[in-house]
Amino acid sequence: MSLKAVSLSEQIAEHLAERIIRGELAPGEKLPEAELAKSLDVSTNSLREAFRLLEKRHLIELQPRRGARVCEVTESQVRDLYDFLFLLLSHMAARAARDWQPGQIEDLAAMLPELERHYQADDMPGAHQVAFRFVELATRRFANNSYLAADIEDLVPLLKRFSYIALQEETTEFDGSLRIFQRLLENVLGRNPEQAAADIREYGDNQCRIVLRAVAKRYAA
Repeated sequence: MSLKAVSLSEQIAEHLAERIIRGELAPGEKLPEAELAKSLDVSTNSLREAFRLLEKRHLIELQPRRGARVCEVTESQVRDLYDFLFLLLSHMAARAARDWQPGQIEDLAAMLPELERHYQADDMPGAHQVAFRFVELATRRFANNSYLAADIEDLVPLLKRFSYIALQEETTEFDGSLRIFQRLLENVLGRNPEQAAADIREYGDNQCRIVLRAVAKRYAA
């Protein structure tokens, strides 16, 4: 693979993040710097900067004199992420329901049929990408707070990793997610901030339980 562009370190980080999210790079797997830089055809300096980005996003850990390795997935980590991130997302959903203006919501609402098409085609990776495009666009549009936006953006890659685990563990999870997603849009459009926030919390609680089941199975195996 050859990566030749502006923001090279960011591109490397995104490439490696996607491999971690999909499980191609396993929990605890070492990321040998020289070997990885050669396979990606990039400099070690660019790779080190990418590693720092991935560490900030909670996907890898950098150990002195031992290098980089993919973060493990533990029950406490799962609980902590869903508790904190969905508190932030519920706050943002309530703000969107209160404050949205014409032109801010229509393209987000149009993603629901796209999600349904991926689901009907049994294309879970495609649906996964659309769902997170929705989160990223909504964050840019409705966070209205640089610290809130930064926290969400730093934690979204880890949420992608966990939600991918949920889809692998229980394919019906996405059916439930679609129903909650539909209800969320209805409550945002209807300017019902309390219920919009509750929808987001329900989504997080449901997915957290599924990820915890998957993690428990891995440790029991």
